[in-house]
Amino acid sequence: MKKLLIFTFLLVSCGGAEVIEEPVITTTTVEIVTNTTSTTTTLDTYQLQPIFLEWYVQNSINGYINLTEEEIEKTIALHRKWPSYFEWNESECYIKDRGTTQEALLDEFFPVIYENDWYFDTSYIVTNKNNDYVYWLDIGYYCALKSDTAEYRDFKPLYGKPFYQNNKWWIFEDKESLDLTGYLESRVPGMYATWGTRVEIEGFEETYDEWITNAISPQIVFGNCPEEPMTDTSFELSWDIIAGNSDIDYVFIVFEKNGEYETRAYFEKEFNEDIFPFPLANTRGEFGQLVSNSDEGITNYVVSFEVTDELNNRTRNSCEVTFDN
Repeated sequence: MKKLLIFTFLLVSCGGAEVIEEPVITTTTVEIVTNTTSTTTTLDTYQLQPIFLEWYVQNSINGYINLTEEEIEKTIALHRKWPSYFEWNESECYIKDRGTTQEALLDEFFPVIYENDWYFDTSYIVTNKNNDYVYWLDIGYYCALKSDTAEYRDFKPLYGKPFYQNNKWWIFEDKESLDLTGYLESRVPGMYATWGTRVEIEGFEETYDEWITNAISPQIVFGNCPEEPMTDTSFELSWDIIAGNSDIDYVFIVFEKNGEYETRAYFEKEFNEDIFPFPLANTRGEFGQLVSNSDEGITNYVVSFEVTDELNNRTRNSCEVTFDN
């Protein structure tokens, strides 16, 4: 099927927009006793964070996770793709990609293995032997038993992304309790109510093979990207999506005019399947893109296409169209 997309306005899909909630600052009441007279004051728990975190780092972390170069390479390859779903024993796990955040303090220092200020929060970085580590990770997945068919399933969180060590895949799950000996539990800031400890993800190598080893990325090819300037006022660019071994689920198109952003459109299969024919795995979709120009003189357009499939394989390609009217 050939689909002609004409950009005369900005088209933005609103489906599935993430709602970002403002953090709630809580307070706690602390009783201060002086001789025989007691007074009560209100203390912002955020003031307790540095004190508590210093205690936590010194008393509640078992050691450092150090990965070999091979383990780092394999871990980063997975993190770049980050599977949106995997099965684990009797559970199925879904990527956490919207909603409020939930953090866990770890009982091991996790190495900062690539540059990502969001994933490796700089507020939780410590340095040991010239290597950086973090002891905090945000929630990465929610898991529920396959047998749980309730309307509101009992989901359990996993923190961070899977990592590879000693021929096994690991991730952090909830730790049932924390030994707060030597520290008053009432002084623990409320946002640090969750603790994480590592757990093996049995059978995850199959997920790795599906998403990384055996994945075939899609392609974007042009049938008539012009080499010479156009003298007409419009030009229909022919472009094809060649799907790999997974269905295409996202298409993003951007126009730049004379080096400046002009307009864009994106299509998500979950919300736009009725208006865009997303190619299935191992198929080819043919499309036409109209590029119009009403300016006089030399005008340059760059049309960029990006597609993603259900295995998070991504590809991008651009065509430059110049008009000389």
